Amino acid sequence: MKNTIYKLVLCATVFISSCKTGNDLYDDPNNPKSVPPALALTSIEVNSFLNTEGDLARVSSILTQQMAGVSAQYLTLQNYQLQTGDYNNHWQGLYANTMFNAKLMIDKYGASDPYYAGMAKVLMAINLSLAADFWGDVPYAEAFNGAANFKPKYDKQQEVYVAIQALLDNAIADFAKPASANVDLPAADDIHFGGKVAKWTTAAWTLKARFANRLSLKDPQGSATNVLAYLAKGISTAADNMENIHNADYPNQWGDFENARGGYFVANKVFVDALGANDPRLPFYFDAEDAPVTGADIFQEQISPDASIIGPYFATERNYGLVTLHEAKFLEAEAKARLGQDASTALNDGIRASVAYVTRGTSNGAAQATYTAATATLTTIMTEKWKAMFGHVEAYNDFRRTGLPALTPRPKTVGALLDYIPRRLPTPTTESDSNPNAVFISLDQPVWWATTAN
Repeated sequence: MKNTIYKLVLCATVFISSCKTGNDLYDDPNNPKSVPPALALTSIEVNSFLNTEGDLARVSSILTQQMAGVSAQYLTLQNYQLQTGDYNNHWQGLYANTMFNAKLMIDKYGASDPYYAGMAKVLMAINLSLAADFWGDVPYAEAFNGAANFKPKYDKQQEVYVAIQALLDNAIADFAKPASANVDLPAADDIHFGGKVAKWTTAAWTLKARFANRLSLKDPQGSATNVLAYLAKGISTAADNMENIHNADYPNQWGDFENARGGYFVANKVFVDALGANDPRLPFYFDAEDAPVTGADIFQEQISPDASIIGPYFATERNYGLVTLHEAKFLEAEAKARLGQDASTALNDGIRASVAYVTRGTSNGAAQATYTAATATLTTIMTEKWKAMFGHVEAYNDFRRTGLPALTPRPKTVGALLDYIPRRLPTPTTESDSNPNAVFISLDQPVWWATTAN
């Protein structure tokens, strides 16, 4: 299967490339002719796996002090020395390898195969959010015109977020159509859900809640109300979790990186101490064979490489939770807290769902889910969500939006370049060199949704 998957990824890259390799796929290099929707969907999904759980997730985990960078590029990152050339592949992965394909699929199959088009819209929304959340203003409206426009304008992040919600609304409408409205029906080619559009629908509603919650500083009451309305139609059971599916041949990106390039990052003492020795997730998040689990101290000049490495939660065959029940419950808890409602039930449900998911049901999280109406505050909600969203980009998004948990930056006195945790990623060199609309923005400048000013 590994070779098959990798061939699909390669096909995806060729699918959107401007170089023509024959007439089997193209009449026009920007107008694919005969790529079937099944192949296109699988390619987009696989590339989305790489974007959502690959290096962007590792970067997020180090910046939010779940992991500590101890070697090579991750030690540089730990010292907040973010280089523009470090993120060229990330931009390429999002735009050329994934979103360009998704746009082609939406345009080509929107009328004949609404289920495929709807799935492409959800995947477009996920990947577009990654670009906007890490870089702020990004190309979208003019981003997918190929040779007709290699210098697309940058859309304001708030405009991109309107587009993201519209993509999800349109996808939900696509999924509501009868099967008879489709010429082709997705099945095993849909790695996420095996063609089950009902599950795609609940995932899309939960994503709408995620992105509505992102606007908590812009519209505290309205965003919270929208979150609860969307969640009422979203994921309500772990059986509906949207996961990146893995096996021995196509591994979890965290586990695969550790196996190939071990020693680049280890557990962070801040995170290990926050979990506590009795948290049942600890020996799953981190390797506990040489118990106890230990974390590296990033406030020392020399960050110990001998701390614990990632554990079975990110084993190469373990699925990666992309949109989950526990995230939904934490979104509900935060929204209720912001509306002045009792958030304790949702918070405790989120903790229990997280513990059960991480430990594969060997623990129910009852000992950790003990919050009351008085103690289920925004601080406790966001701290518990940080524990639950280990290795997920949402931890970084939440931290930048709320400032919680209250993390202390690695000091300049021990090697950090900056005296703050970077609030965005630098514009990639390949983009700034080729597109005059790209500008460098200082890493201390928050993205739009992370500010209260309009």
